[in-house]
Order: sequence, then structure tokens, then C-alpha cells
Amino acid sequence: MTEEVQPPDLDARSIGARRLHPWSPVIDLAVWLTRLWPPLLLVASRPNGRLLVVAVLLVVLVVRAVAWWRTTWTYDGDELTVASGVWNRTVRRVPVARLQQVEVVRKLRHQLFGVATVRLQLAHDGDGGDVVLEVLSVADADRLRNGLERRRRAVSFGDDAVAHVPAPPAHELLRLGPRLLALGGLTGASLLLVPTGMVALLSTLDDLGLGDDAEDLAGRLPAVGGAVIAVLLAVAAAPTLMVVRFHGFRLARRTTDLVLERGVFERRSSTVPLARLQLVRLHRNLVRRWLHLGSVDLATSGRATAEGTGSADDAVPVARWHDVLAVAEVALAPRRLVVADRRAVPAATRRLVRRRTLVAVVLTGWVPFVWAPATVGVGAFVALVIVVARAAGRARRHGIGAELVVVETGLIVWTRTFVPLDRVQSWRITESPFQRRAGLSTVSIHLAGTSGRRTVRVVDASSAQRDALLVAIEQRRSG
Repeated sequence: MTEEVQPPDLDARSIGARRLHPWSPVIDLAVWLTRLWPPLLLVASRPNGRLLVVAVLLVVLVVRAVAWWRTTWTYDGDELTVASGVWNRTVRRVPVARLQQVEVVRKLRHQLFGVATVRLQLAHDGDGGDVVLEVLSVADADRLRNGLERRRRAVSFGDDAVAHVPAPPAHELLRLGPRLLALGGLTGASLLLVPTGMVALLSTLDDLGLGDDAEDLAGRLPAVGGAVIAVLLAVAAAPTLMVVRFHGFRLARRTTDLVLERGVFERRSSTVPLARLQLVRLHRNLVRRWLHLGSVDLATSGRATAEGTGSADDAVPVARWHDVLAVAEVALAPRRLVVADRRAVPAATRRLVRRRTLVAVVLTGWVPFVWAPATVGVGAFVALVIVVARAAGRARRHGIGAELVVVETGLIVWTRTFVPLDRVQSWRITESPFQRRAGLSTVSIHLAGTSGRRTVRVVDASSAQRDALLVAIEQRRSG
């Protein structure tokens, strides 16, 4: 087996204070142009407006050039120091031991200029945020990332853990092809986001003065034809966006880390330290369940975003179910996966049915009084809600192992969440008056981070289930 060739690491003996890449002011100007083009276009249409636009762009370029000159970064082998600011100087020090993840991002503008951005994700405490170095040369970005990762592993596991770095092909866990990604786009939530994008497009056309033309064109189409066109656009756009966003997706393991790479116009390379992993969450909807597909979220104690629970895109967007389970097993190793064999008690299912039935009656119960023929439809809707609620209640379950807790919820969108017991920060027991009457409780397990995504809940647990969960958590913490 051959070893992976790594760029040389950065240390105190080989590097002092450095500036960002010289292209940084130009790239900053390009970002400003994408944000300010509407007012600049309006100004350019005025007399002498073009000269004014050129003057504004030159001023912005000079300001960004001064900011670039005043920004330096240093890595001494133990911490990264970033100094920035023209009038108000800011010096930020990032100890390697506090790093959660290191990500190298190359958006289209970075690829055009041959540069990259390095994002350092820290343990999120609601203040400070991540550290971003934009823009570095690709060589500096790779060397910095490798130096930070090797030093972080050495701090966490000792020098023996970083003595050998296996070649990626020997430890590649998953690679997604365009066909599977397209299928994931057709069966995932992105299919529902396309109509929202169409509304945003119409709003943009209206801002550009083309709204009347678009409205006139839409008025010429019959209602059925317009609906068919909208569906076809969604069906075509969702898989295309998925393929472009996750093109070349590859998940590999390098010693104590997972490495994710993906993207065309925005190429990302993220490192997920297994030692910092807080939870692993598996997802399946009804369609993907029928097709034996699923997805995985990998969460560290850094910030949570809408794209993933760890950091942006720290997830497997779609994969065959056996691959999903294999990724979860590797991510949680050496802990053994736990089966969710503790079902919700009948009282919990009855409570869920009552709550959802009450909501359905409140929302639709007034309809028969306004339009009597709708009585049958309302009754059928309430009956359907009852059936779905009973099934959802029976789908709630959890399991307790020596090192893991697993929680399963959902019917239409089903999730299975694995929580390492040694990652639990705190827990909370809540009981509403209705829960106390039924002898039920909600156990909330809190992990590192402040987002609600860092909380795993076992809803409507019986007193025996609650006590078993607390005993498992206490034993692991005391052990």
C-alpha cells in the first residue's frame, strides 16, 4: 500500500506572518459587484453615471486593497493567529485543540483565479463564529489544512495516530455518481424548493421591469398547461441542481477523520474529526424508503446550518441504504450500532392521536356549517388524520446501548438518530399537566452547541423508559 503524498506542513520554523493572496481585493470587488449591481446599473443610466460608477469601483478596490494589506495570518504549530482591521485592529487566536473542522472551499470565482478559502469551524458557543481566511493560494490552503489536521490529531490522540496516513483509495467509503444524485434530487426535499425559486425569479423579473411581460405570458397559458409546465420544470431542475451541487461526491476516511469532497461551481473539501462527532442522523422519506435509499447528517459541536447539522454540507445527500448504514457504522466506531427496540407505550400513541385529531377538528370542523356538502370530505380528512397519527405514534421508538442511544421518529419523513453517550452535555425532563396525567415525560438530551438541532428528544416516554435513559446517561458519565 502506498502512502498519500501530503504537502509539507506549516510550522513556526517555516512561516511567519503572511498576507492573503494578492488577488483578494479583486475577488472582493467581484463579490461587491454581485451585491450592488442594481443600484450601479441605475446610476450608470444617468448622465455621467458611468464615470461615477467607475469612481465608486475604484474607491471600493482601494479600500479592499488597504484591508488586504492590513490582514495577516500566522500559524506557529499550536495556534492560528489572524490580525485584521484598518482603524480598529482585531487579533484573533485559534488554538488547534479547539478546532472542530477544517474546510477548503473553491467557489467558481476562486477556481477562475486559482485560489481557495479556508474555513475553520470552532466549538460554537453563540459568540465569535468561525474563522475564514479568504483568499489563499491553493498550495497555502492545502498546506495549512494538512498542518492543522495533523496537529489536531496529535493533540487528541498522540503522535502515533498521525505517523501513517493511508492512501484515500484504500479507505474510500462512498462515491456518488450522477445517476444516483439525480435520483436523490427527484426524491428529496429539493424538489419542493423549486416552486420557491420560481417565485423568486418572478419577483426579480418584476424588479427589472419585466413583470408585466411575464404576467402576460402566464395569462395566455391555460391553468392545466401552466401547472404541467411548473411540474416539468421542478422535475428537471431538482435533479440538475443536486448533480451540480454534489458532483464528484466522495467520502473517505483518513486515520481519525472523515473527508468529504463535492461540487462543480463550488468545490468543497471538508474534514470531520471522528473524535468531535456529536451525533449521526439517518433520513428516509416514503419514496426513498421504497427505493431503499437514505441520507446521513454528521454533526460536530460547531455551528448548525440549514444544509446540515454539523456545518454546511457535512452530509451524505443520498445513498443506497446499506451504504448509509455502513457510513453510520464507520462514523460511530468503535461503538456498536444499537437497535431501537423500545416502542412508545399505548398511552403515548393515544395522546398523539388526541392532539392531532383536535387540531384537525379545529381547522376543518367549521366547514360543514358553511358548506354542507363538504361534511363527508371533512369526516374523511379527520379519519385519515387519526390513522396517520396512530401509525406515527407506533413508529416512535428508541434504544439504549452501553455507548449509544438511538431515537427513531417520523412516518412520512423518518429519522434515526444515534447519540454517543459520552457526548451528552446535559439532559432535561419536562412534563406537561396532560403528560403527568398519563404518566408520561419528555426526555431532552442536549449535545455541544446551542442550536435546537443539538437536542435529541424522546417524547412521551413512560416512567420506566425515562428512568432507563437516565441510568444509561449517568452510568456512562460516571464511568
